[in-house]
Amino acid sequence: MLAEEIREVHGESGGTYGSPRVTAELREKGRRVNEKRVARIMRTFSITGIRLRRR
Repeated sequence: MLAEEIREVHGESGGTYGSPRVTAELREKGRRVNEKRVARIMRTFSITGIRLRRR
């Protein structure tokens, strides 16, 4: 169930959000989650954010 919500938030961001931002979005929606748990679930389901490089 939590993985579905993570996919939803990740999809809304265009696939750019990593675990810290996904956690923040879920907390705004009223979910009580820990960043480590979100990161673990994202790793399990191969959900990755985009890494931006500095110019």
